Amino acid sequence: MGLGSLDMLKDGRDVWDNIQLIYRYPNGQKLTYSSISTNQFLPFFNGTRAEMGEIIMGTEGTIEITVGGDDPDKGVFQPPIAWWYREPPKAVTVTSAAEKAKPMVASASMLTASGANHPIPLNLPDIAFTGKESFLEKEAKFARRWLLAKGVMVQEESRNPVDLELEGFFQNCRDGGKPKADLETGMADAVAVILSNLAMDEGRKVYFNEIDKMGLGDKKLTTQVPGKPVHNVGG
Repeated sequence: MGLGSLDMLKDGRDVWDNIQLIYRYPNGQKLTYSSISTNQFLPFFNGTRAEMGEIIMGTEGTIEITVGGDDPDKGVFQPPIAWWYREPPKAVTVTSAAEKAKPMVASASMLTASGANHPIPLNLPDIAFTGKESFLEKEAKFARRWLLAKGVMVQEESRNPVDLELEGFFQNCRDGGKPKADLETGMADAVAVILSNLAMDEGRKVYFNEIDKMGLGDKKLTTQVPGKPVHNVGG
């Protein structure tokens, strides 16, 4: 279910400038999605990166991702960055019936448990462990990770990921390889977008199985073979 509207960018577009969506999946999984394109405040990386990006928050931590930027006219290349803020381990405690009746009071322990910790850059090849490193190579990677987590160094992609994506596509065309994001991934993404727009347009709960009925309507498609009866193709 979700809400969306076009409140400010009224220049002929039909894409909402603000979106709020809630998804519910099996096994109790839930996802809330919020997007706004009419505000310039971006808290990515302590406000040091003013660009498009995403913040993904979950039970295992938070990931900040930016798409980077490339301005050939100014000779500026701003590399994409991805940081992972880990959540502290969750202790599982068993509470007795008598203790459950006691009201929960916010305390200093709740405050100290909140807030971001030092981030860990998502592993690029220069800091990822392969198991084949020598002792010195492993120590160097540990050192780079520590410097990156403290903000002393900034991790950068050696090349623009968009260029790598296109190169990978052409390479898959040549050798018949399977892309990391294949047709099934693209279709699942498109289905989620179509149903999300439907939920906002109609202001109701939309179910994933509704995609099976979309586009069919009440008419039946038919084919005519010369000299033979008409055959129904679908309903």
